[in-house]
Amino acid sequence: MTIKEIDYEDLKKGGYIVQRNPEYFTVRLRVPGGDLSADQLKALAEIAEKYGRDQIHLTTRQGVQIPYVKYEKLGEITEELKKIGTPPGSCGPRVRNISSCVGAPECPQALINTSELTRKIDERYFGRDLPTKIKIGITGCPNSCAKPQLNDIGIMGVVKPKIIPEKCNGCGLCMEICKEGAIKIIDGKAVIDYNRCIYCGECIRVCPMDADVPEKEGYTVFIGGNVGRHPRLAQKIIDFADEETIFKIIENSLKVFKEEAAPNERFGHLIDRLGIGEFIKRILT
Repeated sequence: MTIKEIDYEDLKKGGYIVQRNPEYFTVRLRVPGGDLSADQLKALAEIAEKYGRDQIHLTTRQGVQIPYVKYEKLGEITEELKKIGTPPGSCGPRVRNISSCVGAPECPQALINTSELTRKIDERYFGRDLPTKIKIGITGCPNSCAKPQLNDIGIMGVVKPKIIPEKCNGCGLCMEICKEGAIKIIDGKAVIDYNRCIYCGECIRVCPMDADVPEKEGYTVFIGGNVGRHPRLAQKIIDFADEETIFKIIENSLKVFKEEAAPNERFGHLIDRLGIGEFIKRILT
């Protein structure tokens, strides 16, 4: 097959990106959350040596790319990548690689197991065809290491703290660690100002008396963020959602996006055009 006969757009769907020199392709892998085993890393190094130029690129969304692969070798490299659990991933107008922070239990600040949620979302939605690309980011706490506010759909673990007065000894550790100034010691007891609290749970983590406990846990969801040429922050639409609600929001959001988006319209711009109130009503009811 000659270069002119190659359907580059069709190849792009499967994660094969033509380089400036059309003799070569970059192969983008499906690596949800950026999680790879040591064995996978070793195998990827061997594959990059065999089919490319001994190079591997780690993308800004925790993906892996192998550049300088010849067109006639795409079939062979694909089979080898599938065997080690890192098949080529999607590009173009579809759900991209799901990104996440490391989450619990590795991170002491994390409130959720991001790897588990990332895997579930990847299994349901990765590669789904859409009017334009959709990026989903998951972060374990309000530190927002995975930048959920800059994704089309962002998910963040949160916990609402509650003080049990009879257990509180007024030591002030919770007040000292709170970066938001949301806790004060009044009459020898910790008091939380929920207008300032961002639900990070740090006060719960340091309380030596178990007087600061979770009242409510769940996920904050953001929609409509993106970077690129015209960056915009996502809008928060719900706090303390459960996992079932997460999947309802994603499913309905993709449905509305596919039905309503104009050609080349990004998700956030569609939300602006429809109105945030109308959009929320359509995805939550």
